[in-house]
Parts: sequence; structure tokens; C-alpha cells
Amino acid sequence: MKMIRKTALVCTALAAVMSLSLSACNAPTGGQPAQTQEQAQTRAKYTSLRQLEGKEIGIQSGTSMDQTVVDKIDNVKFRNYDTYPALVDALKKGRVEAFPGDEPVILQLVANDSELTMINEFLDTFEFGYAFRQDEKGQALCDEFSDYIKEITASGELNEIKAKWTGADESLKTVDDYTALPATNGTLKMVTEGAYEPFNYFKDGKIVGYDIDIAVRFCKARGYALEIEMLDFDKIIDAVAAGEYDFAGAGITITPERAEKVYFSEPNYSGGVVMCVLK
Repeated sequence: MKMIRKTALVCTALAAVMSLSLSACNAPTGGQPAQTQEQAQTRAKYTSLRQLEGKEIGIQSGTSMDQTVVDKIDNVKFRNYDTYPALVDALKKGRVEAFPGDEPVILQLVANDSELTMINEFLDTFEFGYAFRQDEKGQALCDEFSDYIKEITASGELNEIKAKWTGADESLKTVDDYTALPATNGTLKMVTEGAYEPFNYFKDGKIVGYDIDIAVRFCKARGYALEIEMLDFDKIIDAVAAGEYDFAGAGITITPERAEKVYFSEPNYSGGVVMCVLK
């Protein structure tokens, strides 16, 4: 849940995860004995959060995921790791039994690694939306964007976009060239982070992702040209509130505190925090 989060380049994470070898899984690291093949075969298969009570859980450093876990599971112990590849490595070597993450991030890990799965229970739930400045123009644009999200939800297009960006087929993960959109109804200035796959990240030198795809489709359908700029995540809400941008799309969790500063569109993604485990 993107409220207190140490930004991780998940695109780099996934590439590193794919490169993990079986020999590496048997190599001892940090003074810890490596898991043997026999031990791996006898490890528990987890299908519910309750089964993780009293177990060791991996946590990405700099996040509030530990609090999210203890609110749902009793008597857990934590081990901190800096990146998702490190968490996956620890999971495969038996140092932890599971680790939490935002559902779309875990879906991508699972799609790209046949040894991984996730427990189909939410530790916490969230809704992401686009943020708009709180003035008359911002309200009108927010309403127009919300209407568009409702339209593509009803048509099934939103689910198709979600499947595209959380799936394993990299060839599908493209965005129309927003720099070529005509300014029939003016130009909108969007701010994003560019470092939160699958919502907004760089691929082949271009900004892509779920949030970007929807924004480009909206502008194309409504006759807007589009400009996109990057900003550190913790500065985005204040920048929109100050009128520096027309709107923001960056995997932004809708919260009462943020809603005091900006208007939020209809949610474009509803999900939660899930636990990644071995199959």
C-alpha cells in the first residue's frame, strides 16, 4: 500500500528474480545454512493467513508492511530486506515463510516465477485514484475523468487494461504515443513518479504503466493533448494542490488526509496487500 513506501524499481526486481539459479538457492549467505532439496520438499504449503501465525515474515525495509501484517496475523517475526529480489531469494531459501506486497506487484512476481503464488486473502485493502487540484477547473476535470473511468469499467475495458499490466506478456505492455495527441480541447499536465511498476515506470526509455495507459486513453477520447512530468512520490500531492499540475496518476491511495488537499477521481484500481508464498 503506497502510503509509507521505500520506492523499489520493480522492473529491475523482476529481472533479478528471473535470474535466480538453483545453484544460488543452495549457496549459504550471511551465515545462514542453505535449504536442502529435501527440506524444500517438506515445507508447508500456505493457503490462508492464519497458517502464518508464529512464522517468520520478510518485510521490505522502509515500508509500513510490518504494521499491516501484525494487524492481521499474531505472533509473527520479521526479517528485513531491501528489495523484492532479496525477499524472493529469502523465501526460496527458507529464511522466511512469506512476504507481503501490494497485489499488483505480487501478481507480476507470480506471473514471472513459476515457484511463487499468493494467498487469496487481503491483509489490508486500498483504492487508487487520480488526484486533481481543488478549484473549479480541477473539479470539472475530476468529474470528467471519473465519468470516463465509469465508462471503461462498464464496458470491461478497465479489466482488460488491468490484465495487460499485471500479466506476464511483456509484448502487450505498451502505451500509445501521447506526445502526438491533438490539443482539440487544450493540453493537460500530468505528474507521476515513474518508479512503481506496474502503475508507472520506464520501459525502453519511455514512461509506461497502468496509470499512464488510462490517462493517455482518456486524453485521446476527450480531445486533450498530454504532457507528463516525473516527481518524487512524497511531493506529488502537494504539487497538484499548489496548481503546478492538472492531475496526478501514480498508484495513489485514496485517503481522508489526502482528500483534504486534492480531489480524487472514481477509483481506477481497487485491491489490497497480499502475502506471497511458495507453491
